[in-house]
Amino acid sequence: MFLAYPLITLMRTIAADTDPGEALARLGSATIWQVTALAAVQALSSTVLAIAVGLPIANVVSRYRFRGRAFAQAMVTVPFVLPTVVVALAFRSLVGSGVPQGFLLVVVAHAYVNLAVVARIVGSQWAQHDSDYENVARTLGASRWRAFVDVTLPSLRPAIASSAAVVFVFSFTSLGIVLLLGDTSTRTLESQILRQTSILLDFPGAAATAIVQLLLVSGVLVAGALAGRRSPTRRMRPVDLRPLPASPVARAGVRATVIASYVIVLAPVLALVASSLRVGGRWQLDWWQSIGSIDAGTTRIGSPLGALGTSIGFAAVTALVAGVIGGLAAIAVVAPGRTRIVALVAMVPLGVSSATLGLGTLLAFGRPPLDLRSTGLLIPITHALVAVPLVVAVIAPALRGTDARTVAVAASLGAKPSRAFLTTYGPVLRVVMLASAGLAGAVSLGEFGAASFLTRAGAPTVPVQIVRLLSRPGEQSYGVAAALAVVLVALTLAMVLLVDRLGMARTRRPA
Repeated sequence: MFLAYPLITLMRTIAADTDPGEALARLGSATIWQVTALAAVQALSSTVLAIAVGLPIANVVSRYRFRGRAFAQAMVTVPFVLPTVVVALAFRSLVGSGVPQGFLLVVVAHAYVNLAVVARIVGSQWAQHDSDYENVARTLGASRWRAFVDVTLPSLRPAIASSAAVVFVFSFTSLGIVLLLGDTSTRTLESQILRQTSILLDFPGAAATAIVQLLLVSGVLVAGALAGRRSPTRRMRPVDLRPLPASPVARAGVRATVIASYVIVLAPVLALVASSLRVGGRWQLDWWQSIGSIDAGTTRIGSPLGALGTSIGFAAVTALVAGVIGGLAAIAVVAPGRTRIVALVAMVPLGVSSATLGLGTLLAFGRPPLDLRSTGLLIPITHALVAVPLVVAVIAPALRGTDARTVAVAASLGAKPSRAFLTTYGPVLRVVMLASAGLAGAVSLGEFGAASFLTRAGAPTVPVQIVRLLSRPGEQSYGVAAALAVVLVALTLAMVLLVDRLGMARTRRPA
Protein backbone atom coordinates (compact mmCIF):
# COMPACT_ATOMS: atom_id res chain seq x y z
CA MET A 1 0.00 0.00 0.00
CA PHE A 2 2.65 2.52 1.06
CA LEU A 3 4.98 1.63 -1.81
CA ALA A 4 2.75 0.86 -4.79
CA TYR A 5 -0.03 3.37 -4.18
CA PRO A 6 2.26 6.46 -4.07
CA LEU A 7 4.01 5.34 -7.26
CA ILE A 8 0.69 4.72 -9.00
CA THR A 9 -0.59 8.10 -7.82
CA LEU A 10 2.54 9.82 -9.14
CA MET A 11 2.25 8.15 -12.53
CA ARG A 12 -1.48 8.89 -12.70
CA THR A 13 -0.87 12.56 -11.87
CA ILE A 14 1.76 12.83 -14.58
CA ALA A 15 -0.28 10.87 -17.15
CA ALA A 16 -3.22 13.22 -16.69
CA ASP A 17 -1.20 16.03 -18.29
CA THR A 18 0.93 14.02 -20.71
CA ASP A 19 0.28 12.47 -24.08
CA PRO A 20 1.17 8.74 -24.07
CA GLY A 21 3.16 9.08 -27.28
CA GLU A 22 5.19 11.92 -25.80
CA ALA A 23 5.90 9.88 -22.68
CA LEU A 24 7.23 6.98 -24.76
CA ALA A 25 9.37 9.32 -26.83
CA ARG A 26 10.99 10.68 -23.68
CA LEU A 27 12.26 7.20 -22.84
CA GLY A 28 14.56 7.44 -25.85
CA SER A 29 15.82 10.91 -24.98
CA ALA A 30 19.54 11.35 -25.60
CA THR A 31 19.86 13.31 -22.34
CA ILE A 32 18.55 10.41 -20.25
CA TRP A 33 20.94 7.90 -21.76
CA GLN A 34 23.88 10.30 -21.57
CA VAL A 35 23.28 10.77 -17.85
CA THR A 36 22.78 7.00 -17.53
CA ALA A 37 26.20 6.34 -19.09
CA LEU A 38 27.90 8.89 -16.81
CA ALA A 39 26.22 7.42 -13.75
CA ALA A 40 27.10 3.84 -14.78
CA VAL A 41 30.81 4.62 -15.22
CA GLN A 42 30.92 6.41 -11.88
CA ALA A 43 29.01 3.62 -10.10
CA LEU A 44 31.21 0.90 -11.60
CA SER A 45 34.37 2.74 -10.51
CA SER A 46 32.95 3.21 -7.01
CA THR A 47 32.07 -0.49 -6.81
CA VAL A 48 35.55 -1.64 -7.83
CA LEU A 49 37.20 0.65 -5.28
CA ALA A 50 34.80 -0.38 -2.49
CA ILE A 51 35.40 -4.09 -3.17
CA ALA A 52 39.19 -3.65 -3.33
CA VAL A 53 39.32 -1.79 -0.01
CA GLY A 54 36.49 -3.66 1.70
CA LEU A 55 37.65 -7.27 1.18
CA PRO A 56 40.75 -7.05 3.43
CA ILE A 57 38.70 -5.27 6.10
CA ALA A 58 35.95 -7.92 5.85
CA ASN A 59 38.55 -10.66 6.31
CA VAL A 60 40.04 -9.14 9.46
CA VAL A 61 36.98 -7.86 11.35
CA SER A 62 34.85 -10.95 10.66
CA ARG A 63 37.37 -13.74 11.24
CA TYR A 64 39.91 -12.72 13.89
CA ARG A 65 39.62 -12.15 17.62
CA PHE A 66 41.40 -9.05 18.90
CA ARG A 67 40.84 -6.27 21.38
CA GLY A 68 38.54 -3.59 19.97
CA ARG A 69 37.11 -5.84 17.25
CA ALA A 70 33.48 -4.89 18.02
CA PHE A 71 34.34 -1.21 17.89
CA ALA A 72 36.26 -1.65 14.63
CA GLN A 73 33.30 -3.47 13.07
CA ALA A 74 30.95 -0.72 14.21
CA MET A 75 33.24 2.01 12.89
CA VAL A 76 33.30 0.43 9.44
CA THR A 77 29.48 0.40 9.46
CA VAL A 78 29.06 4.04 10.47
CA PRO A 79 29.75 5.64 7.04
CA PHE A 80 26.97 3.60 5.43
CA VAL A 81 24.26 4.89 7.74
CA LEU A 82 25.51 8.47 7.81
CA PRO A 83 23.56 10.98 5.74
CA THR A 84 25.14 11.51 2.37
CA VAL A 85 25.13 15.25 3.04
CA VAL A 86 27.17 14.62 6.21
CA VAL A 87 29.67 12.48 4.28
CA ALA A 88 29.96 15.17 1.63
CA LEU A 89 30.46 17.82 4.31
CA ALA A 90 33.12 15.66 5.99
CA PHE A 91 35.04 15.21 2.73
CA ARG A 92 34.83 18.92 2.01
CA SER A 93 36.31 19.54 5.46
CA LEU A 94 39.02 16.91 4.87
CA VAL A 95 40.28 17.93 1.43
CA GLY A 96 39.69 21.65 1.79
CA SER A 97 39.07 24.06 -1.04
CA GLY A 98 42.32 23.23 -2.84
CA VAL A 99 41.06 19.92 -4.24
CA PRO A 100 38.62 20.37 -7.14
CA GLN A 101 35.26 18.67 -6.99
CA GLY A 102 34.53 16.05 -9.59
CA PHE A 103 34.65 12.40 -10.59
CA LEU A 104 37.53 11.22 -8.38
CA LEU A 105 36.19 12.80 -5.19
CA VAL A 106 32.71 11.37 -5.82
CA VAL A 107 34.10 7.86 -6.41
CA VAL A 108 36.18 7.97 -3.22
CA ALA A 109 33.21 9.24 -1.19
CA HIS A 110 30.93 6.51 -2.57
CA ALA A 111 33.52 3.82 -1.79
CA TYR A 112 33.81 5.25 1.74
CA VAL A 113 30.05 5.12 2.29
CA ASN A 114 29.72 1.57 0.95
CA LEU A 115 32.63 -0.06 2.78
CA ALA A 116 30.11 -1.40 5.29
CA VAL A 117 28.16 -3.19 2.54
CA VAL A 118 31.23 -5.19 1.56
CA ALA A 119 32.46 -5.71 5.12
CA ARG A 120 29.07 -6.90 6.39
CA ILE A 121 27.82 -9.02 3.49
CA VAL A 122 31.14 -10.62 2.52
CA GLY A 123 32.32 -10.73 6.14
CA SER A 124 29.33 -12.72 7.34
CA GLN A 125 29.95 -15.31 4.61
CA TRP A 126 33.70 -15.36 5.21
CA ALA A 127 33.23 -15.89 8.95
CA GLN A 128 31.38 -19.16 8.25
CA HIS A 129 33.79 -20.39 5.57
CA ASP A 130 35.43 -23.72 6.40
CA SER A 131 39.20 -23.25 6.19
CA ASP A 132 39.78 -27.02 5.84
CA TYR A 133 39.54 -26.61 2.08
CA GLU A 134 42.49 -24.19 2.05
CA ASN A 135 44.47 -26.49 4.34
CA VAL A 136 44.00 -29.35 1.89
CA ALA A 137 45.07 -27.15 -1.00
CA ARG A 138 48.18 -26.01 0.90
CA THR A 139 49.20 -29.60 1.69
CA LEU A 140 48.94 -30.36 -2.03
CA GLY A 141 51.48 -27.64 -2.80
CA ALA A 142 49.32 -24.57 -3.48
CA SER A 143 50.62 -21.21 -2.34
CA ARG A 144 48.57 -19.07 0.02
CA TRP A 145 47.47 -16.82 -2.84
CA ARG A 146 46.65 -19.77 -5.10
CA ALA A 147 44.57 -21.40 -2.37
CA PHE A 148 42.67 -18.14 -1.89
CA VAL A 149 41.95 -17.71 -5.62
CA ASP A 150 40.98 -21.33 -6.31
CA VAL A 151 39.23 -22.26 -3.07
CA THR A 152 38.20 -19.28 -0.93
CA LEU A 153 37.19 -16.82 -3.64
CA PRO A 154 34.66 -19.13 -5.37
CA SER A 155 32.91 -19.76 -2.05
CA LEU A 156 32.73 -16.01 -1.43
CA ARG A 157 31.44 -15.24 -4.92
CA PRO A 158 27.74 -15.10 -3.93
CA ALA A 159 28.46 -12.55 -1.19
CA ILE A 160 30.81 -10.53 -3.41
CA ALA A 161 28.27 -10.47 -6.25
CA SER A 162 25.49 -9.44 -3.86
CA SER A 163 27.56 -6.68 -2.25
CA ALA A 164 28.81 -5.43 -5.63
CA ALA A 165 25.23 -5.17 -6.90
CA VAL A 166 24.14 -3.21 -3.81
CA VAL A 167 27.16 -0.87 -3.97
CA PHE A 168 26.53 -0.24 -7.68
CA VAL A 169 22.87 0.55 -7.03
CA PHE A 170 23.62 2.95 -4.17
CA SER A 171 26.33 4.73 -6.20
CA PHE A 172 24.19 4.78 -9.36
CA THR A 173 21.25 6.40 -7.53
CA SER A 174 23.31 8.75 -5.33
CA LEU A 175 22.04 12.27 -4.75
CA GLY A 176 23.62 14.13 -1.82
CA ILE A 177 27.25 13.27 -2.57
CA VAL A 178 26.85 14.02 -6.26
CA LEU A 179 25.19 17.39 -5.58
CA LEU A 180 27.80 18.55 -3.06
CA LEU A 181 31.00 16.97 -4.43
CA GLY A 182 30.33 16.40 -8.13
CA ASP A 183 30.45 18.34 -11.36
CA THR A 184 28.88 17.96 -14.79
CA SER A 185 30.71 14.65 -15.33
CA THR A 186 29.18 12.99 -12.27
CA ARG A 187 25.47 13.43 -12.74
CA THR A 188 23.11 10.60 -11.80
CA LEU A 189 19.53 9.85 -12.75
CA GLU A 190 18.55 10.73 -9.18
CA SER A 191 19.98 14.24 -9.52
CA GLN A 192 18.33 14.48 -12.93
CA ILE A 193 14.95 13.63 -11.38
CA LEU A 194 15.44 16.30 -8.72
CA ARG A 195 16.39 18.89 -11.35
CA GLN A 196 13.43 18.01 -13.58
CA THR A 197 10.91 18.21 -10.74
CA SER A 198 12.19 21.18 -8.73
CA ILE A 199 13.80 23.43 -11.36
CA LEU A 200 12.45 22.56 -14.81
CA LEU A 201 9.03 21.41 -13.57
CA ASP A 202 9.26 18.71 -16.25
CA PHE A 203 7.21 16.00 -14.56
CA PRO A 204 6.80 13.82 -17.70
CA GLY A 205 10.58 13.88 -18.17
CA ALA A 206 11.08 13.01 -14.50
CA ALA A 207 8.70 10.07 -14.84
CA ALA A 208 10.60 8.75 -17.86
CA THR A 209 13.89 9.11 -16.01
CA ALA A 210 12.48 7.31 -12.97
CA ILE A 211 11.25 4.44 -15.15
CA VAL A 212 14.69 4.05 -16.79
CA GLN A 213 16.37 4.08 -13.38
CA LEU A 214 13.95 1.50 -11.94
CA LEU A 215 14.50 -0.88 -14.87
CA LEU A 216 18.29 -0.61 -14.78
CA VAL A 217 18.55 -0.96 -11.02
CA SER A 218 16.24 -3.99 -11.04
CA GLY A 219 18.36 -5.56 -13.76
CA VAL A 220 21.55 -5.07 -11.75
CA LEU A 221 20.02 -6.60 -8.61
CA VAL A 222 18.73 -9.60 -10.56
CA ALA A 223 22.14 -10.07 -12.23
CA GLY A 224 23.83 -10.00 -8.82
CA ALA A 225 21.42 -12.61 -7.48
CA LEU A 226 21.93 -14.89 -10.51
CA ALA A 227 25.73 -14.59 -10.27
CA GLY A 228 25.54 -15.76 -6.67
CA ARG A 229 23.33 -18.74 -7.51
CA ARG A 230 25.84 -20.04 -10.09
CA SER A 231 28.58 -20.28 -7.48
CA PRO A 232 29.66 -23.63 -6.03
CA THR A 233 28.22 -24.69 -2.70
CA ARG A 234 30.67 -25.05 0.17
CA ARG A 235 30.17 -26.54 3.60
CA MET A 236 29.77 -23.74 6.13
CA ARG A 237 30.62 -23.92 9.81
CA PRO A 238 29.36 -21.94 12.85
CA VAL A 239 31.03 -18.60 13.41
CA ASP A 240 34.12 -19.11 15.59
CA LEU A 241 36.57 -16.24 15.74
CA ARG A 242 40.18 -17.33 15.42
CA PRO A 243 43.19 -15.89 17.27
CA LEU A 244 45.67 -13.65 15.50
CA PRO A 245 48.09 -15.52 13.20
CA ALA A 246 51.25 -16.92 14.73
CA SER A 247 53.43 -15.58 11.91
CA PRO A 248 54.82 -12.12 12.75
CA VAL A 249 54.27 -10.94 9.16
CA ALA A 250 50.65 -12.14 9.06
CA ARG A 251 49.98 -10.71 12.52
CA ALA A 252 51.41 -7.36 11.41
CA GLY A 253 49.21 -7.48 8.30
CA VAL A 254 46.08 -7.97 10.40
CA ARG A 255 47.00 -5.10 12.70
CA ALA A 256 47.87 -2.85 9.74
CA THR A 257 44.46 -3.57 8.19
CA VAL A 258 42.71 -2.65 11.44
CA ILE A 259 44.71 0.58 11.72
CA ALA A 260 44.03 1.41 8.06
CA SER A 261 40.28 0.88 8.59
CA TYR A 262 40.35 3.29 11.55
CA VAL A 263 42.23 5.89 9.49
CA ILE A 264 39.92 5.54 6.49
CA VAL A 265 36.77 5.91 8.56
CA LEU A 266 37.96 8.47 11.09
CA ALA A 267 39.86 10.92 8.86
CA PRO A 268 36.75 12.58 7.34
CA VAL A 269 34.92 12.44 10.69
CA LEU A 270 37.81 14.08 12.57
CA ALA A 271 38.00 16.76 9.90
CA LEU A 272 34.29 17.37 10.48
CA VAL A 273 34.86 17.64 14.24
CA ALA A 274 37.66 20.15 13.63
CA SER A 275 35.35 22.25 11.44
CA SER A 276 32.80 22.37 14.27
CA LEU A 277 35.45 23.69 16.68
CA ARG A 278 37.22 26.22 14.45
CA VAL A 279 35.93 29.78 14.77
CA GLY A 280 37.87 32.42 12.87
CA GLY A 281 40.99 30.24 12.83
CA ARG A 282 40.86 29.56 16.59
CA TRP A 283 39.61 26.61 18.65
CA GLN A 284 36.34 27.65 20.29
CA LEU A 285 32.88 26.27 21.15
CA ASP A 286 30.79 29.05 19.63
CA TRP A 287 29.08 26.80 17.08
CA TRP A 288 28.22 24.20 19.72
CA GLN A 289 26.81 26.85 22.04
CA SER A 290 24.49 28.12 19.30
CA ILE A 291 23.21 24.68 18.30
CA GLY A 292 20.04 25.17 20.34
CA SER A 293 19.27 28.63 18.97
CA ILE A 294 16.53 29.18 16.45
CA ASP A 295 18.76 31.81 14.84
CA ALA A 296 21.70 29.44 14.34
CA GLY A 297 23.14 29.97 10.89
CA THR A 298 22.22 33.69 10.75
CA THR A 299 18.63 33.05 9.62
CA ARG A 300 15.52 31.80 11.39
CA ILE A 301 15.26 28.34 9.88
CA GLY A 302 14.42 26.41 13.04
CA SER A 303 16.43 25.20 16.01
CA PRO A 304 19.07 22.57 15.17
CA LEU A 305 18.42 20.96 18.55
CA GLY A 306 14.72 20.76 17.71
CA ALA A 307 15.59 19.04 14.43
CA LEU A 308 17.57 16.49 16.41
CA GLY A 309 14.55 15.67 18.58
CA THR A 310 12.37 15.35 15.49
CA SER A 311 14.80 12.93 13.85
CA ILE A 312 15.07 10.78 16.98
CA GLY A 313 11.28 10.51 17.19
CA PHE A 314 11.03 9.54 13.52
CA ALA A 315 13.84 7.00 13.97
CA ALA A 316 11.99 5.30 16.85
CA VAL A 317 8.81 4.87 14.80
CA THR A 318 10.83 3.74 11.78
CA ALA A 319 12.63 1.12 13.87
CA LEU A 320 9.34 -0.31 15.10
CA VAL A 321 7.62 -0.42 11.69
CA ALA A 322 10.62 -1.65 9.69
CA GLY A 323 11.55 -4.24 12.34
CA VAL A 324 8.10 -5.80 12.32
CA ILE A 325 7.46 -5.64 8.56
CA GLY A 326 11.01 -6.67 7.64
CA GLY A 327 10.92 -9.50 10.18
CA LEU A 328 7.70 -10.89 8.73
CA ALA A 329 9.13 -10.65 5.21
CA ALA A 330 12.30 -12.45 6.28
CA ILE A 331 10.26 -15.25 7.86
CA ALA A 332 8.83 -15.87 4.38
CA VAL A 333 12.31 -16.96 3.28
CA VAL A 334 12.14 -20.09 5.45
CA ALA A 335 8.38 -20.63 5.28
CA PRO A 336 7.08 -23.44 3.02
CA GLY A 337 5.21 -22.81 -0.19
CA ARG A 338 5.48 -19.77 -2.44
CA THR A 339 5.67 -17.18 0.31
CA ARG A 340 9.28 -16.38 -0.63
CA ILE A 341 7.85 -13.93 -3.14
CA VAL A 342 7.12 -11.70 -0.13
CA ALA A 343 10.85 -11.42 0.63
CA LEU A 344 11.51 -10.54 -3.01
CA VAL A 345 8.84 -7.82 -2.97
CA ALA A 346 10.36 -6.43 0.24
CA MET A 347 13.57 -5.72 -1.69
CA VAL A 348 11.78 -3.61 -4.34
CA PRO A 349 12.37 -0.25 -2.54
CA LEU A 350 16.10 -0.65 -3.32
CA GLY A 351 15.29 0.11 -6.93
CA VAL A 352 13.03 3.10 -6.31
CA SER A 353 14.40 6.62 -6.18
CA SER A 354 14.00 8.06 -2.68
CA ALA A 355 13.12 11.41 -4.22
CA THR A 356 10.47 9.73 -6.38
CA LEU A 357 9.15 7.84 -3.36
CA GLY A 358 8.96 11.03 -1.29
CA LEU A 359 7.14 12.95 -4.01
CA GLY A 360 4.70 10.08 -4.61
CA THR A 361 3.99 9.74 -0.88
CA LEU A 362 3.26 13.45 -0.65
CA LEU A 363 0.81 13.26 -3.55
CA ALA A 364 -0.87 10.08 -2.27
CA PHE A 365 -1.10 10.75 1.46
CA GLY A 366 -0.68 14.50 1.72
CA ARG A 367 -4.14 15.50 0.53
CA PRO A 368 -7.75 14.27 0.81
CA PRO A 369 -9.22 11.70 0.93
CA LEU A 370 -6.29 10.26 2.94
CA ASP A 371 -4.33 13.19 4.39
CA LEU A 372 -1.66 12.00 6.85
CA ARG A 373 0.37 15.18 7.05
CA SER A 374 -0.97 16.15 10.46
CA THR A 375 -0.21 12.71 11.94
CA GLY A 376 3.56 13.02 11.52
CA LEU A 377 3.69 9.51 10.04
CA LEU A 378 4.63 10.31 6.45
CA ILE A 379 8.38 10.45 7.05
CA PRO A 380 8.61 7.36 9.34
CA ILE A 381 6.54 5.29 6.92
CA THR A 382 8.72 6.31 3.98
CA HIS A 383 11.90 5.73 5.98
CA ALA A 384 10.59 2.29 6.95
CA LEU A 385 10.13 1.44 3.27
CA VAL A 386 13.76 2.41 2.65
CA ALA A 387 14.96 0.38 5.66
CA VAL A 388 12.92 -2.81 5.16
CA PRO A 389 15.34 -4.30 2.55
CA LEU A 390 18.20 -3.87 5.03
CA VAL A 391 16.16 -5.50 7.79
CA VAL A 392 15.45 -8.48 5.53
CA ALA A 393 19.15 -8.68 4.64
CA VAL A 394 20.04 -8.90 8.36
CA ILE A 395 17.32 -11.31 9.51
CA ALA A 396 17.09 -13.75 6.57
CA PRO A 397 20.67 -15.14 6.85
CA ALA A 398 20.19 -15.71 10.59
CA LEU A 399 17.00 -17.68 9.93
CA ARG A 400 18.65 -19.67 7.14
CA GLY A 401 21.51 -20.58 9.48
CA THR A 402 19.14 -22.07 12.06
CA ASP A 403 18.73 -25.85 11.99
CA ALA A 404 15.27 -26.36 10.46
CA ARG A 405 15.15 -29.98 11.66
CA THR A 406 14.11 -28.70 15.07
CA VAL A 407 10.71 -27.87 13.56
CA ALA A 408 10.17 -31.50 12.58
CA VAL A 409 11.36 -32.70 15.99
CA ALA A 410 8.97 -30.34 17.80
CA ALA A 411 6.11 -31.37 15.52
CA SER A 412 6.81 -35.07 16.15
CA LEU A 413 6.48 -34.35 19.88
CA GLY A 414 3.01 -32.91 19.36
CA ALA A 415 3.68 -29.19 18.93
CA LYS A 416 1.39 -27.22 16.65
CA PRO A 417 2.98 -25.68 13.54
CA SER A 418 3.17 -22.19 15.03
CA ARG A 419 4.61 -23.56 18.30
CA ALA A 420 7.19 -25.63 16.42
CA PHE A 421 8.23 -22.60 14.36
CA LEU A 422 8.62 -20.36 17.42
CA THR A 423 10.56 -23.04 19.26
CA THR A 424 13.06 -23.25 16.39
CA TYR A 425 13.35 -19.66 15.24
CA GLY A 426 11.95 -17.64 18.15
CA PRO A 427 15.19 -17.14 20.16
CA VAL A 428 17.17 -16.06 17.09
CA LEU A 429 14.33 -13.98 15.71
CA ARG A 430 13.95 -11.90 18.87
CA VAL A 431 17.61 -10.90 18.85
CA VAL A 432 18.02 -10.18 15.14
CA MET A 433 14.75 -8.23 14.96
CA LEU A 434 15.98 -5.93 17.72
CA ALA A 435 19.34 -5.55 15.99
CA SER A 436 17.82 -4.84 12.57
CA ALA A 437 15.35 -2.38 14.11
CA GLY A 438 18.30 -0.45 15.51
CA LEU A 439 19.88 -0.41 12.06
CA ALA A 440 16.59 0.85 10.57
CA GLY A 441 16.55 3.66 13.14
CA ALA A 442 20.09 4.63 12.15
CA VAL A 443 19.06 4.70 8.49
CA SER A 444 16.14 6.96 9.37
CA LEU A 445 18.46 9.40 11.12
CA GLY A 446 20.46 9.85 7.94
CA GLU A 447 17.85 9.67 5.14
CA PHE A 448 17.61 12.88 3.12
CA GLY A 449 15.96 12.32 -0.29
CA ALA A 450 12.39 11.50 0.78
CA ALA A 451 12.56 13.76 3.84
CA SER A 452 13.36 16.74 1.62
CA PHE A 453 9.87 16.38 0.10
CA LEU A 454 7.96 15.41 3.23
CA THR A 455 9.46 17.49 6.05
CA ARG A 456 7.40 20.37 7.39
CA ALA A 457 8.86 23.86 7.44
CA GLY A 458 8.88 24.11 11.23
CA ALA A 459 9.97 20.52 11.94
CA PRO A 460 12.87 19.53 9.67
CA THR A 461 14.95 16.41 10.19
CA VAL A 462 18.66 16.74 10.91
CA PRO A 463 19.82 16.07 7.30
CA VAL A 464 17.34 18.62 5.95
CA GLN A 465 18.46 21.13 8.57
CA ILE A 466 22.11 20.58 7.62
CA VAL A 467 21.34 21.23 3.95
CA ARG A 468 19.44 24.38 4.91
CA LEU A 469 22.41 25.59 6.93
CA LEU A 470 24.87 24.85 4.11
CA SER A 471 22.70 26.83 1.71
CA ARG A 472 23.23 29.96 3.84
CA PRO A 473 26.43 31.95 3.48
CA GLY A 474 28.74 32.60 6.38
CA GLU A 475 31.08 30.75 8.71
CA GLN A 476 28.42 30.32 11.39
CA SER A 477 26.11 28.35 9.11
CA TYR A 478 28.93 25.99 8.12
CA GLY A 479 30.13 25.60 11.72
CA VAL A 480 26.69 24.83 13.16
CA ALA A 481 26.06 22.35 10.31
CA ALA A 482 29.35 20.63 11.18
CA ALA A 483 28.42 20.48 14.88
CA LEU A 484 25.01 19.02 14.06
CA ALA A 485 26.68 16.47 11.78
CA VAL A 486 29.04 15.43 14.59
CA VAL A 487 26.06 14.79 16.88
CA LEU A 488 24.51 12.64 14.15
CA VAL A 489 27.76 10.67 13.83
CA ALA A 490 27.77 10.00 17.59
CA LEU A 491 24.14 8.83 17.59
CA THR A 492 24.75 6.57 14.61
CA LEU A 493 27.81 5.02 16.21
CA ALA A 494 25.87 4.33 19.42
CA MET A 495 23.07 2.58 17.52
CA VAL A 496 25.48 0.48 15.45
CA LEU A 497 27.35 -0.59 18.59
CA LEU A 498 24.01 -1.68 20.08
CA VAL A 499 23.25 -3.72 16.94
CA ASP A 500 26.67 -5.39 17.13
CA ARG A 501 26.27 -6.19 20.82
CA LEU A 502 22.94 -7.88 20.13
CA GLY A 503 24.50 -9.80 17.26
CA MET A 504 27.35 -10.99 19.49
CA ALA A 505 24.84 -12.12 22.10
CA ARG A 506 23.13 -14.23 19.43
CA THR A 507 26.37 -15.89 18.32
CA ARG A 508 27.25 -16.75 21.92
CA ARG A 509 23.87 -18.40 22.54
CA PRO A 510 24.35 -22.16 22.93
CA ALA A 511 22.73 -24.40 20.31
